[in-house]
Amino acid sequence: MSSSRVEQKGNIIVKWITSTDHKTIGYMYLIASVLFFLLGGVMALIIRAELFEPGMQILPTKDQYNQLFTMHGTIMLLMFATPLFA
Repeated sequence: MSSSRVEQKGNIIVKWITSTDHKTIGYMYLIASVLFFLLGGVMALIIRAELFEPGMQILPTKDQYNQLFTMHGTIMLLMFATPLFA
């Protein structure tokens, strides 16, 4: 009986990924934008931690800080806000 439940869960995932139903696609957009929001939020927390106290370094180099700052902005604008509000 448990093997049929596993098959059903796999079928649900395949149905969601291969769906052309507009409601399912909308839910996938919402789920993806929330996940990108969480990723961007973690990046924002790392940025804030880096700026918390002068001389305290969380990221090894200034280049990595700049890259993190750019990735945070790109993710929040293009991967979170655009799909959520479009």
